[in-house]
Amino acid sequence: MTRSRARTSGCNRRMAWRTSIWISGEKTPISRQIPRSFHHPPLRNPSMNRREDDSTAPELELAVVGLGNMGGAVLKAVLAASIIPADRIGVCDALEDRVAGFAEAGCRPIDPAAAGESTRILLAVKPQVLPKIADSIGPGVGPRLAISVMAGLRSQQILANLGGDTRIVRTMPNTPAAIGAGVTAIAPGHGATEEDLAFARMIFNAVGTTIDVDESHMHAVTAVSGSGPAWVFRTAEAWIAAAIKQGLPPATAETLVIETMFGASKLLRESEHDASTLREAVTSKGGTTAAGLAAMDEKGFDDSIHAAIQAAVERGRELDATDES
Repeated sequence: MTRSRARTSGCNRRMAWRTSIWISGEKTPISRQIPRSFHHPPLRNPSMNRREDDSTAPELELAVVGLGNMGGAVLKAVLAASIIPADRIGVCDALEDRVAGFAEAGCRPIDPAAAGESTRILLAVKPQVLPKIADSIGPGVGPRLAISVMAGLRSQQILANLGGDTRIVRTMPNTPAAIGAGVTAIAPGHGATEEDLAFARMIFNAVGTTIDVDESHMHAVTAVSGSGPAWVFRTAEAWIAAAIKQGLPPATAETLVIETMFGASKLLRESEHDASTLREAVTSKGGTTAAGLAAMDEKGFDDSIHAAIQAAVERGRELDATDES
């Protein structure tokens, strides 16, 4: 059986952002492929928009607020792919070491107020931090786009904190983004335009694959892909432990499990067949695989997966309700 897939971007086109194209025999940097409509006015904090020699600095195209695991991973990929020049990116974080690291790469340190005046803000802080940081960011001085990677916060909640003429795009990346193998769900929120969504895809294609979803599905997305790496790692833990219990040396068990998971995932990704068909192709009647699958059924393997997803969705809704109250 062949399968149909949701429309994604980044799997194959991601390399287009990470390489250069040849025009008239000359290499052209990726940054020149960005549509002119993506270039917006600079941050309006005079002290932040001046170089040390007091000459006019280039226009900022993005302000990144929060340089932790996810914000840092996305920004590193954006810089590595030359999607936006470093000196057109403003960076802001409570930890000075994080800011200093990106400043060395050419980004421009800014304060939250200056970030708030940007026409594009990537909000990569923890959800519970938003009310405090929003006070510093302020309502801005004109239309702006806020791209959120904050789990559980709906666009209306983000707008209520930021105020002003703010358009919202919600995203849910996952931790494999740190190695360029993540998947990011992108949902249009309050006032988001197609240009806003295109900009968000461009940013997150640098760390993997992007897929468009409706905001109403974000709790399910968080449970499936946001928390998904934990489901995979937990499975790997149990699988490795079972291999060791059968007498395999720990290093051997770990290698066999990791490489099997990697190879099977790659096959599933690249095959025209769905997971059920590929599983059936490995399963001979009366063989070892059939015996193992029967034991998994007997112990309620599928039920445990469904229960994990359901529990994560319900917890997300609880947190959503808590934030709203």
